Amino acid sequence: MAEIAAGGALRIIGFPMPKGHTSPDLWSGAAVSDDQIRALAVGAYYCDSWGAYNDTVAFEPELPRRKETRREATIEGLHSAWGVDNADEARDTIRRLLAGMHAPLFTLIHPLAVEASVESFRPGRTSIATGHREFLQTLSQFRGYEAASGIDRDYDAWLQAIKLGIVNGLPQPLHTDATAWDLARVVFIARSAHTAGYLPEDEAWEHMLAGLAIAQQHYPNWRQFAAGFLTGAIFWAATRDLAAAKEQVGERREVLYALQSRPTSPWRRVALHPGTPLFGVTAGT
Repeated sequence: MAEIAAGGALRIIGFPMPKGHTSPDLWSGAAVSDDQIRALAVGAYYCDSWGAYNDTVAFEPELPRRKETRREATIEGLHSAWGVDNADEARDTIRRLLAGMHAPLFTLIHPLAVEASVESFRPGRTSIATGHREFLQTLSQFRGYEAASGIDRDYDAWLQAIKLGIVNGLPQPLHTDATAWDLARVVFIARSAHTAGYLPEDEAWEHMLAGLAIAQQHYPNWRQFAAGFLTGAIFWAATRDLAAAKEQVGERREVLYALQSRPTSPWRRVALHPGTPLFGVTAGT
């Protein structure tokens, strides 16, 4: 599965599945609680793309006919895509994701871009977009966003994604809470850091359970979580490469739909909130 590195480049990381393929849902039978399954399921997208167990912290089992072991792959993936080479760097990345690495930026930019996308040109009048850029440049001096130095460029990219109709392939009405995008990557980093040997298992669980608690505050079910994840993923992709973002809408949506519909999926095994019914599935959502 193609992933966008923290530095902006598109790269293939880990053990990617062939395009158009989603892995079967693998279960080791480990003795884990429902809440632990939920915590892992927050990162189910990456578990699927890595062909890993849904009930272990380490990315297992080893896959046949691979030159790299899981440990070697996670060490390389953390280094090349995230600049993470040790436990402290993994903890710092997880901390920033839990605090909101990209979701707050989307929350800020999206309504401005929507407003500008419907503006009619009027000769001699300063455009709404120009005012937005000036506002964002000023704000970036005072707010600690991950992409603060290029916040106006991110705005322009998302404005173009709206105008070009790239966002039309996302669940509608467009989900405006992209927190799931950050939280799914908390699970990915925690699992990768444990697999690489940087974090002990009990600490990885602590980080993932913290992510689960935030997910439960933001979303009523896995369907809404998936919509938030996809929106955040495409926003992030659009700020790097609009063509790649357009391509990723269908690819990522296919994986998320499969997670919602396969009977063996972790999203079908446990609801996001204990005691609530599992969602129904309708085509195209």
